Amino acid sequence: MSIKSKLRGPFARVAANLVIGVVGLVIVRLIAQGLPMFQDAGWIVEDKMTVLAGTLIVIDAMLLSVLVRFAIELRAYLLGRFAEIPGLGTMAATLVLLVTAAIAYIDFKPLTTAWPAIAQFYLWSFFALAAILLIQIVILLYRDRDSISARVLGQSMPAPSDQPSV
Repeated sequence: MSIKSKLRGPFARVAANLVIGVVGLVIVRLIAQGLPMFQDAGWIVEDKMTVLAGTLIVIDAMLLSVLVRFAIELRAYLLGRFAEIPGLGTMAATLVLLVTAAIAYIDFKPLTTAWPAIAQFYLWSFFALAAILLIQIVILLYRDRDSISARVLGQSMPAPSDQPSV
């Protein structure tokens, strides 16, 4: 198989979608930061959140949606590519979602300054999301440990037997 045909495969499409989405939104973000009308527009919440900060939060939310779409497409690709490890696609997607949640936590932090009453809810909701995603990864790793080790070591997986072992 040539390099050119590998670059045209399904993973290349998934990666190209990610790069196009991220680069496009980063350019939009840079343009929005540089426009004087956004900088001079004033406050959404007096002395706490500017219009520019709100605009950047909206753009970052779109960027996070690109990452979530990447996680979904990556999961589908890995499910087809590594069928012998059924949880690999879900583990990879969960890792992408975990990184996305960390980015969202950092990017949306100005909301807690603008509305201090939501600070504890904000913190604990992201904590719960991260804990759930980490627990899911641990469960999938434990469930698929035999197939992952067989794949890493280049061994074949024994076929499951209907007969109880003696």
